[in-house]
Order: sequence, then structure tokens, then C-alpha cells
Amino acid sequence: MYITSYLKYAIAFAVLIVIQVSFIWLIAISKYNITPDLVIVLVIYLGYSRGHIAGMIAGFITGLTLDILSGSFIGLSALSYSLAGFISGYFHKQFTGESSKNSPVIGIIFMCTLIANTIFFVIYFQGSSIPFAEIFLKYIVTTTFYTSVFGLIFSLIFNRFDLKKSF
Repeated sequence: MYITSYLKYAIAFAVLIVIQVSFIWLIAISKYNITPDLVIVLVIYLGYSRGHIAGMIAGFITGLTLDILSGSFIGLSALSYSLAGFISGYFHKQFTGESSKNSPVIGIIFMCTLIANTIFFVIYFQGSSIPFAEIFLKYIVTTTFYTSVFGLIFSLIFNRFDLKKSF
């Protein structure tokens, strides 16, 4: 049972990583260089549904994979995704059972994505002449909102088809 569950997650992560690396420009807001982070939504969902250790491990593995495939700053995505998966895992204990359907999943996605993006972009732009306020408004907030929109879409799909039980 566990192996098929992990295999489903591995396939979902692989598909999202391919989309994130190869096809994300199709849904990007190119005028402002804003792209959603689809992989982190699944990392947050995994942490939320399976706990903080599973979320952290999935975040590290997928983040490191994305770092290697993108060729930039090895370990930065792994760090930010691990933290997002770990933080979302704390809501697993709080919202177990029937109350998980009524929990504010979009708020959890927004908060975890905001923290992960803050860590990512602050470290990424360290040493540049761009002030923190511009980094925060231009990169962190916009990416967080755009990712949260896709997180809302995914959470509606998961609730609609009740895929949580199949994973």
C-alpha cells in the first residue's frame, strides 16, 4: 500500500518538475516575469496530508532535482522547499480526521509559499543592488499570489474528486 502511494507521489512530482522546467513559460505572466511554482504546491500538500517529515523529505528531493535541472544555485530550492514541506506538516496534526476538509488549505499554501519564496529570493538576490522592498514586492509577493491561485485550483480538484483518499 505504501509503495503504490509513494509511487503515485513520485510520478506526480516527476510530471510537475517536467512542467516546471520545460513548460512553465506557457502560463507565466511574461511582462512581469511571474511564474507559478507548481511543485511547491504538491510539496505543501504532501506535508499537510502525510506530516512534516514526509513534507520535508519530499521538499528536499524535489528542490534539489529542480536545482540540478535548472543549473542555478544548487541547494537553494531544496532549502526553501524543505522548509515549506516541514511547516505544512505541522497542520497535519492540527487538522486530522474529518476537520481536514474544513481547514483553510489556501491559507496554508499561501503562508508556506510566502516563507519559502522569502528565503529563496532573499538569498538569491543577496549582494545585488536591488533593495529588499523591491525584491519583496516584485518577486516574493507576486510569485506567492500566483502560486496560491494554482494551489486553490489544485485544492478544489482534490476536494472535488476526493483524491486525498487515493493518495
